[in-house]
Amino acid sequence: MKEIVWRLALFTMSLGLIHAGCAPTGNAGRESGSTDPDLRGPRLAFTLLHGEGRDIYIVNRDGRHLTNLTRGHGKNIWPSWSSDGERLAYASNRDGNWEIYSMSLRDFAETKLTRTPEREGSPAWSPDGRRLAFVVGEEGHREIYLMRNDGQPRTRLTDLPGDKVAAAWSPDGEAIAFESNTAGRWEIYRVAVRPDGNGGDPVPLTHGPADSETPIWSPDGKKIAFESNRDGNWEIYVMAADGSDLIRLTRMAGADSNPTWSPDGRRLAFESIQQGKGEIYVVDVEGQGLRNLTNHPADDIGPQWSPDGKQIAFSSNREGSYQIHLMDPDGSHVMRLTQLQGESKWPYWSPSSFQ
Repeated sequence: MKEIVWRLALFTMSLGLIHAGCAPTGNAGRESGSTDPDLRGPRLAFTLLHGEGRDIYIVNRDGRHLTNLTRGHGKNIWPSWSSDGERLAYASNRDGNWEIYSMSLRDFAETKLTRTPEREGSPAWSPDGRRLAFVVGEEGHREIYLMRNDGQPRTRLTDLPGDKVAAAWSPDGEAIAFESNTAGRWEIYRVAVRPDGNGGDPVPLTHGPADSETPIWSPDGKKIAFESNRDGNWEIYVMAADGSDLIRLTRMAGADSNPTWSPDGRRLAFESIQQGKGEIYVVDVEGQGLRNLTNHPADDIGPQWSPDGKQIAFSSNREGSYQIHLMDPDGSHVMRLTQLQGESKWPYWSPSSFQ
């Protein structure tokens, strides 16, 4: 559902080189003292859109220690946590071309991992933290590559006609699911990742005639959730990791997208467009227990389940501009974490292993 899948929309609107500052309110700005117990996970990374600028922030789940990591140096998007929660990878155009960077959250030291004339984006850490998957190329002709966490060597994982995006590691690190329009429509594929960093032959997991997008592995690696319009409307589906045992989870009038698994693998939270605005729903893996958690006049989007299962982060414009909020998995105890000038969107939790 390309009109509302934020990763592709964000890539498109982030073209060009913009060096823009930001004017946050509150305690934003880079902070020291990363050994403070209050800074130990889980935390949230998110993207602040301010004018033409894009910056990556982190914040504690109690709203404390709000930190601007990128400080207006070009556009910075796609934050991805390392498995130990001590580094963030992201894409930036600060040097005139989109490249992949990595930053230590201990001392905020930044490393530029790619240095090519090509456009790189969408970094994703492997579960063991040793490698990164990322996308290379212009829209319509992107491929998925791998590299070590030091940026070397650079290995091409896919070599198919058309576009490839949304690379997602399996929990065991032995495969990557991605979406491609190789067949003339968006389908979900799986490719094995060998110990030497090379890939096997991509295997299609879905088979048209409609689009299937945004693969998300279950915590145990046995299932993949995704969104598809195969039944005439964008709905949430789940299938076995080999593409079998397809189950349709939602049957609503609005467009459903951006599923996120609960840590126990029993439920999914997702975004649904209802009457022109986003709502956050949950449903169990058998398609039962559908519930609207937000049920609010505002636009509520981008749900992300916390690694301990106690909260769901999301972005909402209920106070005017989009800000990061938390709520319990039943929709109660809504708390706003940010109050920044601009729009705070797309929260991502640090791993539960960071303690």
